[in-house]
Amino acid sequence: MRIASIDVGTNTLLLLIADVNGDEIFPIHNEQVISRLGKGVDSSGLILKEAFDKVVDALLNFKAKAQSFNVEKIVAVGTSALRDAKNKIDFLKFIEQKTGIKIKVISGEEEAKLTYLGAVSGLRVRNSKISVIDIGGGSTEIITGVGYGVKKFVSLNIGTVRLTEKFLKHSPPLDEEINEVRNFLNEQFEKIEKEFDFSGSRLVGVAATVTTIASYDLKLEKYDGEKVNGHKMTFETISKIYETFKDLSVEEIRKIPQVSSGREDVIFAGILILSEFMRKFNFTEITASDRGLRYGVIFDLIRTNSL
Repeated sequence: MRIASIDVGTNTLLLLIADVNGDEIFPIHNEQVISRLGKGVDSSGLILKEAFDKVVDALLNFKAKAQSFNVEKIVAVGTSALRDAKNKIDFLKFIEQKTGIKIKVISGEEEAKLTYLGAVSGLRVRNSKISVIDIGGGSTEIITGVGYGVKKFVSLNIGTVRLTEKFLKHSPPLDEEINEVRNFLNEQFEKIEKEFDFSGSRLVGVAATVTTIASYDLKLEKYDGEKVNGHKMTFETISKIYETFKDLSVEEIRKIPQVSSGREDVIFAGILILSEFMRKFNFTEITASDRGLRYGVIFDLIRTNSL
C-alpha cells in the first residue's frame, strides 16, 4: 500500500510518501515547507492569517504530489501549535474546506509515542534501551523505551520558535540572553530529572535541529537522508557546533548550505536545547534519525491494522 503522511508542525510541514509492505516502511519521497504556523502563538494564542494561507498552499502542493505518486491514503497530524492555539477549530475547518485534508490534532502523549516509533523504525534496536529527543518549534518531546515499546515520555513547552521569540532578541544573541535560556531550560529539565532514568540508554535525535546539525557535521552540500540517518555525533562535536553558531548572525547562518531557508533564525535555539539536554543528563553521544513523527504515524497504522 502507498500512503502519504503529513506532519503539520509548529515551524515546518513535512510530507512522507512511502510504500508499506508488512511491517516495513519504504520511503519514496520526502518534502518540507517552512510554514511558521506557530509564529506568535506563544504570545497571542492565535494562529496568524498569513499562516492559514501558507499552510493551505503547502498542503495543496503536498496533495498534488501525493496524487502524482498514486497514493491510496493521506493522513495528517498536528502538534504543539495546534494544541495551544485558541483559533485552532477555525484553522482546521479552513484547511479541510480548502484542501480536503483533515488534520488530527494529537496530544503530547500521542506525539511522543509516534515520534519514538518513527525514530526507532529505521534503526536496529531489538531490545536496546533507547532515549529519543524531538526538538520541535513549539515543544520538545523526550521519550524512553526498550525496543519498540515506549516506557516513559514527557512533552515540554520548549521549542526553537518559542525560545527564540521569548529570549533571543539579538543576532548574534547576547550572552545574557543565552544565560536566560540556559536557566529556563535547566528549570524545565529539573522537573523531569527524578522521573527519568537515562542511564545505559542510547540517545537518538529526530527532527530538523538534529538532522541539520548532522548534515553540517557531514559537510553535505545537499541534504541526504540516507547519510544523515544513523550518523553519530559526540557531545564534544555538538559543543563545537554550538560555539560556532552562537557567534553568527542570522544573515551569516543563512549562508550555511546545510541550514534550510526559513530555519536560520531558530536553529541556534535548537542547538542550545540539545547541548543543554546532553550536558544535564550526561549523554556523551547522539545518533541522528532521519525518521520521526510522520514515520511513526504510518508505523502505528501498521501495528494496529488500521491501514
